[in-house]
Amino acid sequence: MDEQIRTAIRLRKGLIPANTNAYRIFDGVGDGREGVFIDTFAGHWLISHRENVPNVSWFKGHEFKSVWVKQLDREDKGGPQCVVGNPDDHQIIINENGIDYEVDFAAGYSQGLFLDQRCNRRYVAERSHGMKILNCFAYTCGFSVAAAASGAKSTTSIDLSRSYLEWGKRNFLLNGIDSGGPDHYFCRGDVFEWLSQFHRKKRVFDGVILDPPSFSRVKGGAVFTIEKGYSRLVEAASRIVVPGGWILACCNHHGVSKDRFASLVKQGVLASNRSILAEGIRPMPPDFRGEEYLKSVILEIA
Repeated sequence: MDEQIRTAIRLRKGLIPANTNAYRIFDGVGDGREGVFIDTFAGHWLISHRENVPNVSWFKGHEFKSVWVKQLDREDKGGPQCVVGNPDDHQIIINENGIDYEVDFAAGYSQGLFLDQRCNRRYVAERSHGMKILNCFAYTCGFSVAAAASGAKSTTSIDLSRSYLEWGKRNFLLNGIDSGGPDHYFCRGDVFEWLSQFHRKKRVFDGVILDPPSFSRVKGGAVFTIEKGYSRLVEAASRIVVPGGWILACCNHHGVSKDRFASLVKQGVLASNRSILAEGIRPMPPDFRGEEYLKSVILEIA
């Protein structure tokens, strides 16, 4: 395994931007070991595994500040455990494409930033200057920060969790952006309710990011799934996009194919009585060499 890690690190040289220190070092079957994934967050390693329990010999001879281990379990979503280094050093500031984000290994199953969305965050940054951007299911507001740091006219971040939105505000402040100013809004609550309210009030956006969880319970106990809810989500988003605006629709559900996901997205646009000017598929970052589970579709709406 040690030599596999060394080979994976060599393969990533030249693939990672110079202003980025958080990325995937080892990607499961893509690097020769199914069920093992290693991410570095500014030199702090996170090893996620399914059944291949990490051995201390894996780490010898490698440069890192700490090593954390997390078991991938759909039923028991526990946080990572520190096996090398100081467990008190769990809050880390990482840099991605020149933008700072706070990561916390003590925050639970997820650490605050999904590295597989790096290219999409950069894409949003490149398209957001002077625009009004809506980030649905914002989590810690990574897309919003990328847009704001690149000159977005305004950002609006929606999430059910108050603590995640507060985390997002800290990410804004890390980059010298006033999260309490009049140009950045943080909306706690159900995304569908907010989209409906924006539509009633005729509030529109130049760009909308949709990156929902694969499964969640919404207000009233209703269940959201990709198959049952994604078209309805795109429909609601399409109603509040300006003509010529765009939607970035993402899905990380392994059980939904690229073609099926693209079909669900198109159904949603058509149901809103809007049409598609252009569409494209967004790739995963090149350091993710295994399964292409993340589906991302960019649409320009007429």
